[in-house]
Amino acid sequence: MAERSGVSLGSLKRFENTEKISLESLLKLAHLLGRLKDFKNVFQPNKNLKDIEKLFTNK
Repeated sequence: MAERSGVSLGSLKRFENTEKISLESLLKLAHLLGRLKDFKNVFQPNKNLKDIEKLFTNK
């Protein structure tokens, strides 16, 4: 996955252990997994913060 996404293996391991990842790496992984559509409402100006919060919950 690291090689295919362009995200370093160290970054992936750090994400697994700490749940912290850069936005760039997160977007690369989302693209690889075909999940960029999940971010479409977040990057529009004047959107409700609830849309952003949904990205970080399992709801």
